[in-house]
Amino acid sequence: MKYEIAIPEFAEGAEEINLRQWLVAIGDTVKKGDNIAEAATDKISIYIESPADGVLSATLAAEDDRVLVGQIIGEIEG
Repeated sequence: MKYEIAIPEFAEGAEEINLRQWLVAIGDTVKKGDNIAEAATDKISIYIESPADGVLSATLAAEDDRVLVGQIIGEIEG
């Protein structure tokens, strides 16, 4: 099964954030709740968690990309 990794709501009224870095690489095994990416605005940093157990199969946003809340940035094959 394929699971989408989306940017969560992280602050009221915030619409976009900078994807700072992926903490795992394509092909890495992850568990639900693992931190898999870091994102930041000029005021806060957040970690993006894995939505499921599986393997990171795709990254749809690159490091330093500006991404929107709710945008799909990657996929996990579980």
